[in-house]
Amino acid sequence: MLGLGGPYYHDASACLVVDGRIVAFAEEERFSRRKHHKDSRSCAVAAAYCLSEAGITLAEVDEIAIAFNPSWPEPSETCTDGELIAELLDPALFGHHRPRQVTVIEHHLAHAASAFHPSGFEEAAVLVVDGSGDGVSATLAHGTPQGLKVLRQFPFSQSLGWFYETVAEHLGLGDWTSSGKLMGLAGYGNPDRYQLDFLTPRAGGYHLDLSRYGIRPDEQVADQYTDLRYYRRLKTAYATAYTDLGIPAHHRASTYTDGRTIPDTGYRPEHADLAACAQRLLEQCLTELAREALTATGTTRLCIAGGVGLNCSANGRLAQLRGVEELFVQPAAGDAGCAIGAALEVALRRGDLTLPGPAMTSAALGPAFTPGTIRTALDDLGLPYRDLGEDLATTVAGHLALGRTIGWFQGRMEAGPRALGRRSILADAHDPQARDHINDHVKNREPWRPLAPVMLEEAAPDLIGTAAPHPFMIVARPATDTARHLIPAAVHTDGTLRPQTVARDDTDPYAALLASFAEQTGRPPALLNTSFNHEREPIVCTPRDAIATFAAGPLDALAIGPFLVRKDRPI
Repeated sequence: MLGLGGPYYHDASACLVVDGRIVAFAEEERFSRRKHHKDSRSCAVAAAYCLSEAGITLAEVDEIAIAFNPSWPEPSETCTDGELIAELLDPALFGHHRPRQVTVIEHHLAHAASAFHPSGFEEAAVLVVDGSGDGVSATLAHGTPQGLKVLRQFPFSQSLGWFYETVAEHLGLGDWTSSGKLMGLAGYGNPDRYQLDFLTPRAGGYHLDLSRYGIRPDEQVADQYTDLRYYRRLKTAYATAYTDLGIPAHHRASTYTDGRTIPDTGYRPEHADLAACAQRLLEQCLTELAREALTATGTTRLCIAGGVGLNCSANGRLAQLRGVEELFVQPAAGDAGCAIGAALEVALRRGDLTLPGPAMTSAALGPAFTPGTIRTALDDLGLPYRDLGEDLATTVAGHLALGRTIGWFQGRMEAGPRALGRRSILADAHDPQARDHINDHVKNREPWRPLAPVMLEEAAPDLIGTAAPHPFMIVARPATDTARHLIPAAVHTDGTLRPQTVARDDTDPYAALLASFAEQTGRPPALLNTSFNHEREPIVCTPRDAIATFAAGPLDALAIGPFLVRKDRPI
């Protein structure tokens, strides 16, 4: 089963499921090198990768599923539009094979399936919240061994995702792709300063009323959805609302220095305060939705997906909600993850998947490269290197202990926007200057953006107060006093951190690196971990991507496969 995600001209992706098991998943941006693969819905290269991982052709795929309904608002189970299918899967990459039809999986159902089907839970409440898809912006569902049952949905005119992204845009943080920055800025603000009374959390969910800004909640706007007229009206309404608070739209100044255009990365107190208000309001609305879903299903397990599911702070709030005993958040919670849900949903319908299925405990589903391929790339580019073999982890841990910043490229690329030890930049979490160096010089981004810690599971109780696994760096936790003292660079100004935990495993270079770092420093087996990319590029995919990003910035060394490349002196 081949699932295709990202139907709305961003975050295209592909996922291959064989016998109910995810064999491969990748985002198209990693191959096109265009962040979010904006302005295209082609999934072709990602799909070609997935098929190559299984050693099959597109003609051998039993069923292809897309995560949207091209006929919306009319219901549809299949799509036979040859032009659209060719847009998604360029025949030139598949021996000119042209699938005659694809299965339609409604957008929010694909999101819900991406969260519940790989959760390993027999039963769960499922919450999907995003900007919108197929006219829906929030879904409450019940996951059971028979599949998903939709309980309640909120229309696009009640979108929490669009609310949140308009705040980020108004504050000059960027377009919808930059909403995550607002979460970091919120930690510096006062959430009590402004009353955003057009959005009201209430039992069972929330209510959005922008009447005084020209959009009534009872207005019939379905005909304004697909041509984006409603979206443009909404952005205008929100801009007026925020300006009425005394916060005009902020347009960042830029300076041209050393061949680069550098935007102003500062902020004013009112910007942080509005961010804090928006973050708290979002969390309050999500809390009401989660309570409703838990009550309606009678379960203690909660699954999360949708673009808003990438909000670590909100997920942390939901994790501590009374009645939630277990939480699973799809690490590729945005539209790219819909490929996973679409593929698993058709596998379930065909009888190839039985629920509960295997739990998704790793996001390492993308391409890997052999030492021979990596060596060839290094030789072709004339870089000196050492082949450290099994000594790689120990040597790199020594460099990290000396305060160096390392690019780390190992194994299969991870799914989702968070680096999880396959395509990472690593540094010492004890030194706040390491965090500042990464933000200011390595990634050229805002100095107030937090960085996350990775730690061995055994250190988690002391650092995050729980032994529960956190494999995906997508749920914020309150930092313990020990964490504040020993890994302060990973603790955000609001007193939280978003951890990734790793099981001790001598055969895993990542786990071995953490263990060696602890042995050499006498400190916890924990490091700063951020994605291996510059601010304006996707996470690196291939050895050449990694080498190019390493060469273009001030990283001290690159650990790529068994090889170590250093900048300070020839090896």
